[in-house]
Amino acid sequence: MENDREKWNKKYSSGDFPWTEPSEIVKKFYHLAEKGKALDIACGTGRNAVFLSEKGFQIDAVDISDVALERLKKQYPQINTIQADLDFYSIPENSYELILNINYLNRRLIPQIKEGLKQGGVVIFETFTLPDGKGYFQPENKDFMLRKNELLHLFSDMYIVFYQETDRIKPDGEKSFVSSLVAVKRC
Repeated sequence: MENDREKWNKKYSSGDFPWTEPSEIVKKFYHLAEKGKALDIACGTGRNAVFLSEKGFQIDAVDISDVALERLKKQYPQINTIQADLDFYSIPENSYELILNINYLNRRLIPQIKEGLKQGGVVIFETFTLPDGKGYFQPENKDFMLRKNELLHLFSDMYIVFYQETDRIKPDGEKSFVSSLVAVKRC
């Protein structure tokens, strides 16, 4: 945990973090969820949490970086920030109308995301996927990337509203391949 927190604190302290605008998938699909509580997993500096707060949601924003969360809390005190290592964090059951998981992958959390949603709750999930070919963003540890169609299978027991796998240019200009999913808990 300490090494991960230090890594992300350094990144957020440098001021050189290009992810500032809310994710397009969040802007496009947030309205499917009833207004209420929302969870932003691995929220970073809170670009999506702030957007949802401005739309009337009560936000729990979780991240390992205390630097990012302090910055978020200072500017938006209405957002509930939770500093936690997501390898050990537990999502409370039946608590959220909306759960976001953007640019982060921890497969251990998938069942908890489903259980954390209230009936009719919405999950918006988008993260990096192993690409075909060279020239794409790839972290050192491939376990932090989805396999093709994996996200679709992970949420196949929910009502899938949207699913896509596509090329994307990250804010830093690097080419990436991402999987995007929006699903509703109906049973």
